[in-house]
Amino acid sequence: MAMMTVAFKGDRKWWIQGSTFEYIVESVPAGMLEDEDLAMYLRPARAQGYLDLQGMEPDRAERIVAALREGVVGRMRVIDPSKTDVVEFYEDLLRTAVGRNGND
Repeated sequence: MAMMTVAFKGDRKWWIQGSTFEYIVESVPAGMLEDEDLAMYLRPARAQGYLDLQGMEPDRAERIVAALREGVVGRMRVIDPSKTDVVEFYEDLLRTAVGRNGND
């Protein structure tokens, strides 16, 4: 599987499999992402293996970060809680996306 890097603010990054990124994006609630977000940023990021949220206009970056966080939450709802390593992995992704003060 191809790897994917998602760069949040500062040095916060996700290094995940491309398929994990796909599952997260598929789990984003309807209406959180605009078609333009998908066409201009998420689809090309999949192809390149890199999504730089720091380089976007702030409103768009905030919308995409919020959508990715909700996608992680959605994935966590379907994970078997007995698979603690997988649960911990998604919790770490969520902490990274949220940032230190909870809203980065």
